[in-house]
Amino acid sequence: MNQQQRVLNYLKQNGSINPLVSLMELSVYRLSDTIYKLRENHNIETKMTKTTNRFSEPVSYATYVYKGEK
Repeated sequence: MNQQQRVLNYLKQNGSINPLVSLMELSVYRLSDTIYKLRENHNIETKMTKTTNRFSEPVSYATYVYKGEK
């Protein structure tokens, strides 16, 4: 199974994914690239989240939400 298939299966089972989950659970480091490729055949929405890191610095990250096949 390749990275795209692992991410797609995860999205279908869980509805969404973010970069930390992608790295820790699927060993996919460049999630945005994988999502870019999946968008050719699937509707995937991006939701940006703003928060602070452990150093109290502002950060943002993407959560990708699966909306089905095109």
